[in-house]
This record gives sequence, C-alpha cells and structure tokens, in this order.
Amino acid sequence: MSGNGSGQDPWGRRPQNDPTDLAALFKRIFKKYASNSGGSSGSANINKRIVLLVGVVILVIWALSGIFLVSPQEEAVILRFGKYVKTVGEGPHWIPRGIETHKTTNVTQQNTFNYQAEMLTKDENIVSVAIAVQYRIDNPADYLFNVTNPNLTIQQAASSALRQIVGGMNLDAVITTGRQTLSDDVKKQLIETLNIYSPGLFVADITLQQAVPPKQVTHAFDDAIKAREDEVTYENQAQAYARKVESEAQGTISRMQQEADAYKQQVVLQADGAIARYLALLSPYQKAPFVTSERLYLDAMTSVLNKTSNVFVDNNGGNGTSVFYLPLDQMFKQRSAQTTSSIDQSMEASATPPTHSAVNNTTSTFSHPKYPFMNQGGHS
Repeated sequence: MSGNGSGQDPWGRRPQNDPTDLAALFKRIFKKYASNSGGSSGSANINKRIVLLVGVVILVIWALSGIFLVSPQEEAVILRFGKYVKTVGEGPHWIPRGIETHKTTNVTQQNTFNYQAEMLTKDENIVSVAIAVQYRIDNPADYLFNVTNPNLTIQQAASSALRQIVGGMNLDAVITTGRQTLSDDVKKQLIETLNIYSPGLFVADITLQQAVPPKQVTHAFDDAIKAREDEVTYENQAQAYARKVESEAQGTISRMQQEADAYKQQVVLQADGAIARYLALLSPYQKAPFVTSERLYLDAMTSVLNKTSNVFVDNNGGNGTSVFYLPLDQMFKQRSAQTTSSIDQSMEASATPPTHSAVNNTTSTFSHPKYPFMNQGGHS
C-alpha cells in the first residue's frame, strides 16, 4: 500500500525512523499558530519565535554548564579571563562559563618526599644524612601562581636547609645526641625559606631517617654509642641503689626513733614510780623518822644480801680459837658464773638502753651502830 505523499503511512502516522531535526520540530509547532494568523506576517513571526526559543534553550544549557561541586577535601580557585578572583570551599558553586573558570586542588592530602645526600659538618667531617619531608597544599592560589613548580621548590629548599643546619653541627652531635635538634632546626629553617617564596605549601613534619659517619670510622662511633648506653645503664643502676639505701636508712631511723621513744617513756614511767614511792614514804617519815629509816635500811640490806654469798662470823665467842671452814670451790664457781653473767649483761647494755640500775654483787661489808651483830663480810 502506497503512502499519501506527505511522509505518512496509510493510517496517517509518521515513520518511526524519520530523522527530524529540532528546527523542523519547532517549525511545525509554530506553523500551527501561524495558520490561525495567516499572511506573510505570520511567517516572519514564526522565524522570530524559533530563534527566541533556540536562544532560551542555549541560555539554559550555558547556565547549567557553570555549576560545579567542590568536595570537602578540596578548594577551588576561580579565574576570570585567566586572572585570579577568589578561592571557594566545599559545596555547589556557579560561574559564568566562558568568562570564568575554576581549578580544584586537594588541601588535605599529605605528600612526602625523601632526600639523602653526603655533606660536611662543622668539624669538617663527612656524614650521610637522609630525611623525609611531609607537606600539603595550604594556599591553592599561591600554589598555582606564585612559583612554577612548587614541589621542586620545596625539595630544593629542604636540601638547602639541611646543608645549612648540618654545616653548623659537629659530627658527634649529628649522629648521636643532636638528632632531634637537627630535625627541628631543619623544619624551622625550611619554613622560613618557604615564607619568602610563598609556594602555598605547609610543612607538617620532617623525620631524620639516617645519619651515619663514613665507613672508615663506623666502628669507633659504634663504640662511642655503646659507651653512652652503658653510662645511662650504670647511672640508672646507681640511682636505684641510692633509692634502696635511702629507703633502708629511713626504716632504720624510724625504728631507732621508736625505740628511743619507748625508752624515754619507760624512763619517765620509772621516774614517776620512784616519785610516787617517795611521796608515799614522805608522810610516814614525817610522823616517825627513826622507825621509817630503820625499816628502809633493813629492806635495802635484805634486797642486797639476797644477791650475794655471805658468811656470818661471831667474833664474841670462842676466844679466837674457832676454826672456819670456807667452801672455796663452791664460792669460786659461783663467782665465775656471776662474772660471766655480768659480762653478758654489759654486752646487752651496750646494745640496748639499760632498764634498771646495776648492783655490784662482789664483796660488801656492812656495819650498823645499833646492831653490831650485823657486822659481816660478804665474800663471793
């Protein structure tokens, strides 16, 4: 079945594969309105409306093309005809496409580069030093426009700072005691250098990875390092021993103080008891001095004579013809035992404070004017 000559099938439908362009579609849309108005003026209005509609579509597409999104890790630099305008942070933004452009940079990513070289120290020795520099972009505008190659700039600045700091230190300090100082000084010098050129970079950290002397003197420096480690070990041991001795001394002092306090309290109590006994005898003595004195004398003699070996001799009877038998062997044994006991008590008394008055139990002679029969000689 043939078509109707207007590009439609017998049922009045347009073929599905018809490559109709956008302009033809707009022309057919406005042709419907033009048929109502008629005349040559209608054709002119159709062309104006088509141009207007196409312009609106192009304007919408152009406006949409200027929208861009900045992620939280990035910042965007806005350029107007290639000249810096401003820097914007995360979120959606819009620029007039064709007039302004944008460049995004990651400001949170940490970048690292390693640098190693041999250089001279202050005492004219050669040392091999290796460092690792961690940095990130701090100012995107400076990073893009102030220097041609910011990464190369920071590498050259780090090399210069490292050589300057190492050149002011002795080899021994670079290898052993001054490693942390070296890292801190290189970082400080690198930051000061970068501030001059403003490459938009922030130095986060500098790590000293290696600082070794020449191979010819490696063994000597190893021995020096070991000696320093031994010095620290011995110093720690000495401090531990000092703390131990001090603790023991404090314990001894505390124990002696407690013993002294106890002895002091004991002496005070004994003195208080003696005073109490004296005051108890004062009233009877004031009432009957002679009787009280005699009783005290007899009590003292009883206490003393109970601790000695005594031999009583009656000088009034026998006319001097009495024969005395003295048990010398027993007396000498008893004296030897008492001497040993006295030595032991003396040794104990030298170690601890005495608790009572010592009584000499050797030989005593007593006489009393009123009781001549008590004249006696004590032999031990």
